[in-house]
Amino acid sequence: MTATDQSARDQAIDPTRSFCVSAPAGSGKTELLTQRLLALLTRVQRPEQVVAITFTRKAASEMAQRVLEKLEQARIDTPVSAPHERVTRQLAQGLLTHAADLGWCLDEMSLNLRTIDSFCHELARQMPILSGIGGAVEPVDDAQPLYEDAVRSFLLQAGNGPIGEGIRRLLLQFDNRWSKVSDLLVALLQRRGDWGSVVGQHRDPSAAEFAIRRTLQEMTSQHLAGIAESLGSQLGVLEQLVCDARKNLDKPGVRLVPAESNVQDWRELARTLLTKEHGWRKPGGVNKNLGFPAGSELKSQFVSILEPLSSDERLRDALAETLFIPAHEPGDAAWDLVVLISSLLPALQAHLLVVFQESGQVDHTHITLAALQALGPDEQPTRLAERLDYQIEHILIDEFQDTSASQAMLLERITRGWYEHNEGAAYPRTLFVVGDAMQSIYGFRDADVSLFLQARQGELAGLPLESLELTRNFRSCAPVIDWVNKAFTSLFGSTDQPNYGRVSHVWAECTQDEIDGASPGVHVRLFEESAEDAEARYLAAKIAALRDEIPEASIAVLVRTRSHAKRVARALSTHRVPFIGDVVQALSENPAVRDLLALTSWLINPADNVAALALLRTPWCGLGLNAINQLLAPHPERPFDLLAVLSDASSVLTGNDVQRAQHLEIALRWGLERQDRLALTVWLEQIWLRLGGPQCCQQADLEAVQSLFVAVRAADQAGVGLDVGWLERHLQTSTAGQTIDPLAVRILTMHKAKGLEFDYVFMPLLSKRTRGVQRDLIRWHWQHTARARGLLIAANDGDSTSQSLYNYLNWLQKKKDHEELKRLLYVGVTRARVAAFLSGTLSRESGEAVPVAPEGSLLNVLLGAEHAAQALALHPPSDDTAAGAPELTVTGASASLRRLPTHSLAIPQPYDPATNHGAANASHAGEIHRDSNRLERVIGIVVHRVLELLANAPSLPTACDDRVKGWIASNVQFHWLPPAQAQAAIEACQALVSRALSCEKGRWILSASSEAVSEMEITNVVDSEVRRYVIDRTFYDEASNARWIVDFKTAMPAEGESIEAFEERELARYGAQLDNYADLASELSWEREVPIKKALYYPGIQHLSIVSS
Repeated sequence: MTATDQSARDQAIDPTRSFCVSAPAGSGKTELLTQRLLALLTRVQRPEQVVAITFTRKAASEMAQRVLEKLEQARIDTPVSAPHERVTRQLAQGLLTHAADLGWCLDEMSLNLRTIDSFCHELARQMPILSGIGGAVEPVDDAQPLYEDAVRSFLLQAGNGPIGEGIRRLLLQFDNRWSKVSDLLVALLQRRGDWGSVVGQHRDPSAAEFAIRRTLQEMTSQHLAGIAESLGSQLGVLEQLVCDARKNLDKPGVRLVPAESNVQDWRELARTLLTKEHGWRKPGGVNKNLGFPAGSELKSQFVSILEPLSSDERLRDALAETLFIPAHEPGDAAWDLVVLISSLLPALQAHLLVVFQESGQVDHTHITLAALQALGPDEQPTRLAERLDYQIEHILIDEFQDTSASQAMLLERITRGWYEHNEGAAYPRTLFVVGDAMQSIYGFRDADVSLFLQARQGELAGLPLESLELTRNFRSCAPVIDWVNKAFTSLFGSTDQPNYGRVSHVWAECTQDEIDGASPGVHVRLFEESAEDAEARYLAAKIAALRDEIPEASIAVLVRTRSHAKRVARALSTHRVPFIGDVVQALSENPAVRDLLALTSWLINPADNVAALALLRTPWCGLGLNAINQLLAPHPERPFDLLAVLSDASSVLTGNDVQRAQHLEIALRWGLERQDRLALTVWLEQIWLRLGGPQCCQQADLEAVQSLFVAVRAADQAGVGLDVGWLERHLQTSTAGQTIDPLAVRILTMHKAKGLEFDYVFMPLLSKRTRGVQRDLIRWHWQHTARARGLLIAANDGDSTSQSLYNYLNWLQKKKDHEELKRLLYVGVTRARVAAFLSGTLSRESGEAVPVAPEGSLLNVLLGAEHAAQALALHPPSDDTAAGAPELTVTGASASLRRLPTHSLAIPQPYDPATNHGAANASHAGEIHRDSNRLERVIGIVVHRVLELLANAPSLPTACDDRVKGWIASNVQFHWLPPAQAQAAIEACQALVSRALSCEKGRWILSASSEAVSEMEITNVVDSEVRRYVIDRTFYDEASNARWIVDFKTAMPAEGESIEAFEERELARYGAQLDNYADLASELSWEREVPIKKALYYPGIQHLSIVSS
């Protein structure tokens, strides 16, 4: 423990002072926030006067639970021993006394803990007319379709008025490429929270241009002054040497005065000191072409100054930037484009507002802007703003490094007047922001790390803040912390540079003497570019070995993108390492969902021949390529009529291909006949059922398909209808639910891993890049100068080579992105408690002794850390470090076609449920038969699922308790029955499950634990066809010394039918199926070789029917 760190923690809970706290990874920030909140609540008359703001609902809920937990522990006086726990206990006891005196009832609802979005929404709702958010609206995370609708409507407005003329000019600027302009405008709408104030300045273009010109002048002078300060006494010597060299070339000399008017002279200095690639010039590069003759005293003097400078990377960066600093000339065509775009954006925003009103949906930016509108500008605050001035006394903000410009503006409007109030006040209002600049990784969401850096420098929203740093790390072991300190000290440096998004490193101190685990520390392993498979094998083998050595360890694999996650998943699959992760496969990529989307596309447009061909290849039809060619040969017209093609199947196809084509035709004709007669979701699902869709699905596929049907229902309710593009976008960011195995390896993106911790962290594929900086329609930057914060803005004029302001801002954005990459690397490594394993591939370029990492990759950043780059060796493809790991294989297009067996296909006649008895490919009591009643089928499916959950539960309840009833209700709702049928299904399922739990035989079956498996899947190949079977329940019973195979049946005897007659009828129907199950089970390896007994269990009549061989 250090005195400095403890002093900072003690000061942070002083409720009379405002702070900006830098809390690096693992520094115990949550405990400090809890203490601060407890301290503040003891100083207010109502708990809602303290507002705590987080960025996620999960964080807000966890903070509330933590506060209430500390209060409860204080109330019952549970023992505490650690110093920080004693501090928290004292604060909690003080709050309990204060709450009792004022008659508070402290619960989660009374604590004013909010997400930033919910806080803004609440403000906007209080002023519905002024904020423009009147009526019920639904915030959505993915507003892309809304943006696209608004842009389409806006561009179609091109009439004869000023807006129409402006749109035509904009289209001409981009060679009339409608899609290009549309994409650029959509991108602008996504970031309109940042350009609200920007656009307003251009209603007076001349004033705006003057402001930009002044900002450029100040920026340039400040930048040149910084270089002059870095060069110190060498500046005058360099000036003379460069003048002499240029004299040798008959060129004018230079005057290195730090003023914008002399920027060209400074560029000449930069070109002399740096190469074309902006690296320091080597002594051999100082030659006569630069004006330095070989062997001259002039060259010797220049080299003697150059060599010591070449270790200063910050100076090199500053000199390189000098080459990009633009000159802004009045009347610039690019500036005219800025004015044009600024005049169009308010109209574009108005179109977006109309789309919001029509859809009832808004994005989070709209809510923030509405909250700002509800508070009013500084010169004219609203009544709401005045009311808040009395309602809010203290504000805490977590993760402040992720704040955007519009959110910071909101904070300024809430706290205006606080500075004047606090002068001489006995109970000052306070602002407390906590975050970590080194973990600011959400630039793509408009997070502006410079706002946190500004707060750290002592001021935010007009309030003076005291800066505190937490240095103790309670998470990681000493070797990890030591590596992080050394690597990131060189990467981050020791000074903040807000204009570049550059943050300084905060040193961490270890609090753990020892830590249990294998290979503590950070390990970097690099492979030659041709050894990418070796990297995958290394990853899988290393994780498998760790799981064997330390089974209870938490392990995570962190990647940059979803596509990287898929590579990792394949590698782990080869080692049979269980893993979970929503980034592995989006629902839109699930094969069963893709098949269903192809069906949807064809139903929307029967002339869609791509969708038609896809239907012929789905498992529901499964025609080979030769059969498809034969089928299409008599129909050369394009587009072809799929139904007409299928109707000719009997005359052009042979064998069971005829039946497959007719099976598809029957289902499609059935669907088209009922178009507009069924609800959209029901219609699509019924067609899918008739095609045999469920029979082609594993459990995960069924869950994915259910999610698609939920999306279709949402689209129908939103008035979108069947829109494949909308569905794909909706599903792209959605994933099917997964059973969480606490010991499974987690696969996460680094952004999603923020805030989490694991024993072991793997970061593979560091050499992979993502998409670089795009040339947006307009780009802006808030420049921090010595005088103020000024705006720079420019439009994309299509010229990527000129020394324009737009190109400079694009270059600046690349610098910011590179700095954020450093922070992303920091976030990834600091998730590790015991060890982090980093890996990637490198290439050796011809003539280069040092391997090269791709620009824009995390590996490129890593190699920039002097400590991390030392003594790294490349491993070739034949490296034996991955020995023992199986080769990764990818199944290509030659894989056998998955399709329904012929006995599951519809017979070639109109659909008749009374005569169509197709058996399912996956034999299962809960399978979907086309002759089954829908309600009865749902009851069967749900009962099977709940019995499986009960069998896998730690203890078997004695009755159908609330938890079991919840299982039943949630499973029934997935099937979208009409309300009356849904209630009937719930009641029937509860009755069946209750009877199973109250039955001696039922409890015996469900509680068996020896070699017990529920819903056991067995795959077998019969006549070259893959068939899947599911056994409801199997287990070993010691009393009978037998393995039991039990199938659950929800059927009941008919009225007046005896048990014996019912049993005989059921055995005749399912006896052969159970015999097949027994044969399959006998071929598997069990712990005991014992006889197999078969039975059908009927929970409705609490009867076990034993089936003889």
